[in-house]
Amino acid sequence: MSGFDIDVAIVGSGPSGIAAATALSAAGGKDIVVYERETAIGGVPRHTHHPSFGLRVFKRPMSGPKFIAALVRRCPDVRFETSTTITALRPGGVLELASASGLQTIRARHIILATGARETPRHGRLVPGLRPQGVITTGALQQFIYSAQLRPFERPIIVGTELVSFSALWTLRHAGIQPVAMIEGGPRISAYRPATLFARAMGVPIRYNTEIADISGIETLQSITTRAPGIEMATIACDGLIFSGGFTGENTIAAASHLGLNANNRIPLVDQNWITSDPRVSAIGNAIHPADMGDQCYLEGRKAGAYVARLLTGNPAPGKTFVEILHGKGIKMTTPSILRCGTLGDPRFDLAFHVTSPFEGRVRISQNEQVIYEKSKHCLPTRRITLRNVRFQSGHSIDVSLVKNADDIT
Repeated sequence: MSGFDIDVAIVGSGPSGIAAATALSAAGGKDIVVYERETAIGGVPRHTHHPSFGLRVFKRPMSGPKFIAALVRRCPDVRFETSTTITALRPGGVLELASASGLQTIRARHIILATGARETPRHGRLVPGLRPQGVITTGALQQFIYSAQLRPFERPIIVGTELVSFSALWTLRHAGIQPVAMIEGGPRISAYRPATLFARAMGVPIRYNTEIADISGIETLQSITTRAPGIEMATIACDGLIFSGGFTGENTIAAASHLGLNANNRIPLVDQNWITSDPRVSAIGNAIHPADMGDQCYLEGRKAGAYVARLLTGNPAPGKTFVEILHGKGIKMTTPSILRCGTLGDPRFDLAFHVTSPFEGRVRISQNEQVIYEKSKHCLPTRRITLRNVRFQSGHSIDVSLVKNADDIT
């Protein structure tokens, strides 16, 4: 390991980071370090106590903390360094970090970014109004309730209807807090429709086609004003406002580095084996496709870690050149976003993508003006859509489009 401090540095200890470490350890890796900026490992699941984890990995439902504990037991030989912040990523496998011990620079044979995702807070959604206490995200809510054992409010409103929004509903139920309502900007919830039954059972109405026009309260939140098409402005009394979902990849480190980024969403470019534009760096999990379930991220992390283990033996070597996967209107992101050709065997790949709004029609993939894949799909925002065994040719970029009919590409 001449010239290197460690074999593999993994940034982030959520499900994908733990999974990559587990695969590397199982393949015989001996010097693997997972760096975590929080005081405890586990990422978002360690604050998430509803039983939505483990179904794909352990074939049974588990709470987030139990899920993380079970995952960690699979990699007893991996070193976790908590309360450690990565301040910079440099070419050549170099990381600069800060911890209680001070500033440090290390060099790894390979770096895996598993930095996860974060919810979009109030300011990121450009919601107008005052800035009183009581306006938080789901992540902050879960830390208040589960970690600090605090009740931040008594009559909150949940903004959003993604799966994490119903996680917020579950958390409030656990704490004995009765929400006033859930607010959804579209005509249906973003999560699966049966989730509405949970809201109904809790006596929480869902207001569709509704957005926040104003927030009132000087020191503490007192009410919000909503607007909806064809309905007069409404004032709703509340003492809490939970902005849920709207996940974006936590890619601060990547964005400030030498890595290539997608021009539209600022997500690191990754190939079909999760290798970025720098062959010494991988990016995995919700950092590159916010925000999929913890089980999905874990299974992906295992594959990515196994591939890195093979890389460290020198076979296969990632190609130096790649082609970009372009996507049309209506598609938020694709994974992979680039393709490397040449030494990777069968020129086939699985393509996952997320849409920006509900879509029903055909997904078309073209290369060199030829259609290489086309199939009808029903797509909803926040859901991963996966196209399997797409065959491609080297040297030509790929275009992914949503097609309603022969003349209408959205």
